[in-house]
Amino acid sequence: MGALWHTAGMRKGMAFPVRFVSAGQTVQTTSRDLDEQSVFVRCLLSPARGEKVVLRLYLPGITDSVQAEVEEVEADGFRARFVSLTEDARHHIRTALLAGPIAGKSTSPENRRLLPRFQDRFRATLRIGERRTRHQALNLSASGCFVETETPPPLNQVVQLTLELPDGKPPAEVQGIVLHRLLPGSAQPAGAGVQFMASDDAFRARLDAYLEGLRKR
Repeated sequence: MGALWHTAGMRKGMAFPVRFVSAGQTVQTTSRDLDEQSVFVRCLLSPARGEKVVLRLYLPGITDSVQAEVEEVEADGFRARFVSLTEDARHHIRTALLAGPIAGKSTSPENRRLLPRFQDRFRATLRIGERRTRHQALNLSASGCFVETETPPPLNQVVQLTLELPDGKPPAEVQGIVLHRLLPGSAQPAGAGVQFMASDDAFRARLDAYLEGLRKR
């Protein structure tokens, strides 16, 4: 079925939701990159190297959990190598890998995005330490959002986000990391592209339901 995506050179940078369970903790987060044998999971408190984890990869077509082992740990997460994959899961991973450019050849956030992004305005609060600032979010996807601000935080800054989704429910809390920023004076609104990296199952269920409503508009 063509080339195997099993080396760092064939690895694709892409963001999609990932749920992992390890040593009793369950975290809803997102990916940094993917190849046919592993996924990099964004996380600030990573499992130890060699630890077993159970993954849910929110890729189109994948419904089964994936057994994996932590292969390496970095400041922004960990690489989990798949211990076993069904043929069906492997097929859907290959399909995702074939859907866009190879990691390293394009770092544009537009090219790294796997899941649809929706234009949608709602209030969002950015918190860094004790400092809170209230802004407008301009778009939303399953893996993150863009927050309009004249003073976007630096790249790789971890932030706490409070999203005031217009769904009639209380504000939703999620941790994120700044992966894209536009400064004032550019052709597009200034702000920060924030990728979600720490939440719970309730947040994921609520976000998925809200996005489904946007799809049907």
